[in-house]
Amino acid sequence: MKQLSLHVTDTCNSKCGFCVVGSPLAQKDAVHYPDLVRFLFENAEQGYTSVNFHGGEPTIHPKLFELLNLARLFGYPEVHIQTNGRKLKDSEFVRKLQEGGVRLFIVSLHGFHAETQDMLAQVRGGFEETLEGIRNAKRLGIPVRTNTVLTKQNLYELDQLVGLCGELDVDHVNISNLHPVGSGFFAIDGMGPAMAETREVLLPAVERLLAMNRRVSLEGFPFCVVRPYQHLSIEWEKRDIRMMYHGSVYDNYDTYMDQECRTYGPACQQCSCRGLCGGVYKEYAERRGWSEFAPLPAASR
Repeated sequence: MKQLSLHVTDTCNSKCGFCVVGSPLAQKDAVHYPDLVRFLFENAEQGYTSVNFHGGEPTIHPKLFELLNLARLFGYPEVHIQTNGRKLKDSEFVRKLQEGGVRLFIVSLHGFHAETQDMLAQVRGGFEETLEGIRNAKRLGIPVRTNTVLTKQNLYELDQLVGLCGELDVDHVNISNLHPVGSGFFAIDGMGPAMAETREVLLPAVERLLAMNRRVSLEGFPFCVVRPYQHLSIEWEKRDIRMMYHGSVYDNYDTYMDQECRTYGPACQQCSCRGLCGGVYKEYAERRGWSEFAPLPAASR
């Protein structure tokens, strides 16, 4: 995969307490539109197979369709949008996005019960809007990948959420570890489950997804936490993602995450997967230490 990745806005119509870019804390949008245009232009015809728009919430950007037109003008084959899915409740809006070149929606789905997601996103009625948005995308034949950030509040409805993804005919389910940066830095104690508790619930959910023939990926989990499914981690395979965030360009997003956001501890020194696993989020290790982690034997590779 060779993808161009753009943080297009800080603003959002939800207020998730674990937001990695801190959108609930944003007083105004610090993203400059000319930077987005220049980034698209400068990377045109460089072999990128897709462009990913994320935020904040890209679907509320006042110039979203201009960005889509530029992506098409500069020759990018397709656009992916990371979204909470709420605006997708408007089927005509979804159709226009499809006409503009959107070929994948990556939809945040953080609960099985409306009360759970609405509480986490701090938007009453948002859960039902998200479900309708997923249905609208699927009706038009647009693939949907969901992303679920595991928290203390939604962990024990993960099995039900997996079943819901099956009912919605979601194409790909991504399950993410809570990254304690942005708003998430303040959420780790109240929202972040322990690794042992996560593993107890996560592994059966993965097994069920595989039995349902769903594509599944795991994001941000140390490999020892998700064994024997470490090969489903997004870090397992090499990706080529060039990202712009607030005007700064990161030539390789995965390298940035490994070098700047994660760290290794004593258990990692003898782990057979150290070359693949990025380690543990720095803020988690600082807050909770290293007792939850153990090296993986050579057979784990």
